[in-house]
Amino acid sequence: MDMSEYNGKYRIGARPDTVRLEEHNAKTWMKLEKCLSEAGGAADFDALSIAATGHESGSENAPQPYQFVIYCIKNGWLERIPGQGRL
Repeated sequence: MDMSEYNGKYRIGARPDTVRLEEHNAKTWMKLEKCLSEAGGAADFDALSIAATGHESGSENAPQPYQFVIYCIKNGWLERIPGQGRL
């Protein structure tokens, strides 16, 4: 996988409904929100991946923390800030 396509800074796009998320996803999402808050509302992909360390994946196919960050990007929960990395 070419991880360079995810380079850049991200902010919250559309917040997921944490009540409806699986518990392990809600816990990691809250870690990502904390990371973003502490960074002033925007954080790079690597920082978000570090914040997701320890994520308990519900899928054997996605055991790496960065995979949860990608999942959040694909669901629109995280969005790349324009001008910050590849679009």
